[in-house]
Amino acid sequence: MPIGDLASDTLAVLLAGGNGTRLDPLTRHICKPALPFGAAFRSIDFTLSNCVNSGVGGVGVATQYKPASLLEHLAETWIGATGNATTIVPWRAEEVASATGYRGTADAVYRNLERIDSLDPRLVLVLAGDHVYKMDYWPMLEEHCARGADVTVGCIEMPVEDARHFGVLATASDGRIERFVEKPRSKAELPATAGAAVLASMGIYVFDADFLKRVLAQDAVAPGSRHDFGADILPKLAGHARAFAHAFRDADGSHPPYWRDIGTLRAYWQAHMDLLGPKPLLTLDDASWRIGTVAVPPRSISSALTTARGGTIEDSIAGTRCSVAGCVLRSVLFDGVDIGRGATVVDSVILPGARIGAGSRLRGVIVDAACRVTEGAVLERDDSVMEPLVFASDGRREETYALTG
Repeated sequence: MPIGDLASDTLAVLLAGGNGTRLDPLTRHICKPALPFGAAFRSIDFTLSNCVNSGVGGVGVATQYKPASLLEHLAETWIGATGNATTIVPWRAEEVASATGYRGTADAVYRNLERIDSLDPRLVLVLAGDHVYKMDYWPMLEEHCARGADVTVGCIEMPVEDARHFGVLATASDGRIERFVEKPRSKAELPATAGAAVLASMGIYVFDADFLKRVLAQDAVAPGSRHDFGADILPKLAGHARAFAHAFRDADGSHPPYWRDIGTLRAYWQAHMDLLGPKPLLTLDDASWRIGTVAVPPRSISSALTTARGGTIEDSIAGTRCSVAGCVLRSVLFDGVDIGRGATVVDSVILPGARIGAGSRLRGVIVDAACRVTEGAVLERDDSVMEPLVFASDGRREETYALTG
């Protein structure tokens, strides 16, 4: 199939309804895909950017949990954006789901089949809205068609010790999926070929549209099903349908590029630290792969910089309208952040509009949006548990949340 035809015949369904319980307290008022990331963006911007940069013709964004902030972001930033040939449409859960909402990821697509049918795609690309990565989807779409696949699963190599967090695959020499285990609880559940690394699902699936409809219709009435792609759909298809794995690799195919599921506070903090240093694992100002639609990308500051207020910033990233009178090292500052005189901020992530009081000391901290850290406060993470501290508001008061892993 010519590339132009493949573009018009592919519809992306972006699952953006997760409540993000493992990211509490940051997700008490917003859903995971709306969570700020990278000094100027939202988590969902990475997957949407991949769709736009890959030339995918249309994206349906399936929302559910606390969607207000996400819907506002989509309306202000993506929908109708100048020069954007990809049509992006929010699909509200309350218009198609039951009173209790979607029962799982597969159910979220099943409930929107009428919308999918109205667009009559040949292929459906199912994506998650809370992963940080840059990926051209074309090689995966083309490989899917060339193999005559029913479903293709995007995969990446992961250390075996992380296998319990992902769907793990065993494949034949031709890439056909022979076994799929969702979040294996023991080594006994791992593929026999598992060594130091396993092949893990990225939560990216290409389906033949007609095949997807049949599979979802069967799952919708299956007794005991959780109606989830990883837990129910893929394990049943492995070894039976024409299900293949697509390995996510860099341009020359030598090694896996950057991909992170930021569904926990530790992962969210670590992914921000990955943006820093002389050789960041992920860059945000790549002219060949634009992220989001912001006019001015966040500024990466490597060498020490003295600010107008006499503060210093080094090895950090800062959004617009940041005001710094203290010392900032190895940190990410979002738009409108204010760092008071004499304050020290190290290895931290400061979300939009937060204010850090004069003389305070922060290390390994995530400060939630619009929060105020009092003057002279000391917030430092416990290195023995390797978890960031979180300073956030519950709507009545601001407090520190110390996690134990």
